[in-house]
Amino acid sequence: MSPFSELPCWVIMNCAEDKKCPSKENPHRDCWDIFSEVDKMAFNICQDCIVYLSRQEKSVLSWQEMEQIMLEKGIDVNAPKTCIGSDLDN
Repeated sequence: MSPFSELPCWVIMNCAEDKKCPSKENPHRDCWDIFSEVDKMAFNICQDCIVYLSRQEKSVLSWQEMEQIMLEKGIDVNAPKTCIGSDLDN
């Protein structure tokens, strides 16, 4: 599993803090699980998603590749975690 597997999907996807999202309201469920309830075809899209890939036991992406993707999204994985209301504050 990727070292990013514990990050909430909205952190990995760099979503705006004020953006409403079912995943933020259900932080202990995987986002693809929530969205597949709404749209059965969503899982086909999710299989290519960095969040989904980061949670797989044997990820096709290396740690360095994941870190590079996160940095390109503007997320410094080495910066102190300050996401309010998440497990990252611990």
